[in-house]
Amino acid sequence: MTYQPIACGDYDQFELWCMHSTELQITLHSGEQVNGKAINLQIISPEGEHLILSTKKGEHAVRLDLIKSVEPR
Repeated sequence: MTYQPIACGDYDQFELWCMHSTELQITLHSGEQVNGKAINLQIISPEGEHLILSTKKGEHAVRLDLIKSVEPR
């Protein structure tokens, strides 16, 4: 699946959550849920832009265009 860029305003919100190490509950379009602390944004080639979360199981990369909803905790 080809990466689809997200809106700049949405990307800015992810940056703020990373700056503040915000705990997030993320729901993907697939229905999967991921919980963790936002720590960084990273381009993983060739897949696209990812949000890096610190979870109980370690770091987890979530592709931004696969995110359906985000709930700050």
